[in-house]
Amino acid sequence: MSIRIVTWNVNGIKNPLGHMPWSESKSFGTMFDILEADVVCFQELKLQRKDLRDDMVLIPGWDSYFTFPRHKKGYSGVAIYTRQSKIAPIKAEEGITGYLEPTGAARNTFYRSLPKDQQIGGYPTIDKNDGIKLDSEGRGLVVDFGLFVLIGTYCPVGRDEADRQDFRMSWLTALEERIRNLTKMGRRVVTIGDLNISPEPIDSADAWEMRRRLGPDSVEMVEWGEAPAKKLLRGLCEPSEEAVMVDVVRQFFPDRVAMYTHWDTRINARPGNYGSRIDYIVASSSMKDWFESANIQNELHGSDHCPVYAVLKPEIEIDGEKKVLLDLVNPAGVFVGGEKKQKLPPPPKMSARLISHFNGRQSIKDMFQRGPIGRATSAAGSSIQPPSEPSGENAEAWVPTSSQNTYLPSSQVEPSQIGPCTQPEKRPLDTDSNGDSLDTTEASQPTPKKAKATAFTLAKKSPAKSRRTQKPIRSLLQSSTPVLTPSESSNQDDNLENSSRLSVVSNGTSDLIASGPSEPDTTPKKVLDQTEVRASWKKLFTKPAPPLCVGHSEPAKKVQVKKPGETKSLWFWTCARPVGPSGPKTKSGRSNDEWQCNYFEWYR
Repeated sequence: MSIRIVTWNVNGIKNPLGHMPWSESKSFGTMFDILEADVVCFQELKLQRKDLRDDMVLIPGWDSYFTFPRHKKGYSGVAIYTRQSKIAPIKAEEGITGYLEPTGAARNTFYRSLPKDQQIGGYPTIDKNDGIKLDSEGRGLVVDFGLFVLIGTYCPVGRDEADRQDFRMSWLTALEERIRNLTKMGRRVVTIGDLNISPEPIDSADAWEMRRRLGPDSVEMVEWGEAPAKKLLRGLCEPSEEAVMVDVVRQFFPDRVAMYTHWDTRINARPGNYGSRIDYIVASSSMKDWFESANIQNELHGSDHCPVYAVLKPEIEIDGEKKVLLDLVNPAGVFVGGEKKQKLPPPPKMSARLISHFNGRQSIKDMFQRGPIGRATSAAGSSIQPPSEPSGENAEAWVPTSSQNTYLPSSQVEPSQIGPCTQPEKRPLDTDSNGDSLDTTEASQPTPKKAKATAFTLAKKSPAKSRRTQKPIRSLLQSSTPVLTPSESSNQDDNLENSSRLSVVSNGTSDLIASGPSEPDTTPKKVLDQTEVRASWKKLFTKPAPPLCVGHSEPAKKVQVKKPGETKSLWFWTCARPVGPSGPKTKSGRSNDEWQCNYFEWYR
């Protein structure tokens, strides 16, 4: 059986589940099956350890390993998943420098200080404090499968800030040294992930367009190719003389143009495939004949990156001898001749299944499939273990009371009382807290002070009735007739010119106060037009319409500046159409052009 390795920068581990085809099941297990993956490496999880959920860890048939940033939340993060039925690691480490503390180890014990048989090795020469700083952002995992060492990485992006550039190059240098040291030890290495590097113009739409316009020997192209990160990756991989690795996907498509894996979503660059190739699977040169296929999967959505995969052959040749792949990528003796002979030993201590929160547990889905659990829940929400099922004619029914759980003979229990819990009887609205009926006869009218208290009690005990006397604001605005209280409505046909009544409504009660004769109000009343009122409110809360772009006369979109500088965080208008294969247009006024024109205007 072959082994399929997949890498994907998901830009948030939950993002892909909102897209087809895995949005129907919203299951990582289903996602891995659709990807046909046996090893999956996610980058840019944007997650903390405390945010791990059952569906991320307790995936049937899978083990998982995570690294998270130590300080900055919702940032970076790498995960590696392995299918237990085909491939299982024997060791796993967090970080690439060896200066992090292993799971369950004594304090101030690092991976590089463990006994030789417990460490993966090949650690770079670096100061302890610098090593801890590099590995504090959750950018690297190292997993040993015996046949090869897998490094999953999310390399820092190249930014203009000097300190971040230094951090980036320190990380890439440590990664390169770790790869070369492992190679010197005789180990084979597969490095996968988002390297954030486009080493050749063929790997970048920006560079390809600039080369077409300015020529390959222009000053701009020379400066572009001499960037330290690009030179490092080109020197690590073939055909460089110092190469120890091979770019597996490029090996199958050496001249393929626009084989991009990342697109800028802010300018909607994916429909026109104006992107860059920054996600890789690179393997030791001695392994390049072991792969039967490799490619990008740009048809799969769910991130601003797409998945990249490489497939190892079922049988490989080592020192002129054919060997079965499954026998070599699992602990010794588990597979013999490609057939499973033993159960897998426990995974490395870094496995997420061994985290105290998940250890010994199952996924929620599996728990529900096992059938209902024989526990009852009380009205207060606490779990209660019910008694054994009664049998026979003299069986007792369990009836919880308000003070304690008691058992009563079934002959003394009404059928409606039998159940896990009893529902409290609803108290009539015309009774007080003691159960006595409220006397409303004239003979028992209370004093004014008591009447006020009684009215307050009635309003408090009858919230439903109080709510019924109140009308929503919308109904008042829509009504073109005066709003009458019940007292005014009942006396509408009486002689209003001789007397008037003022209805005072307080807490659900009404008191009628008689007033002396008064002259009718002849002041003209202003009648509001409901259409005008709605239109004015709608205009008040409606955002201003965007301007029209010059090239297409279509509504523009608002974009925020992310690049460091004086204009950072400012907003501007630009054409809403996607960027085309040749990049943003330098001329406008082409209404038939399906791609983005060069319209630009600052947002005011």
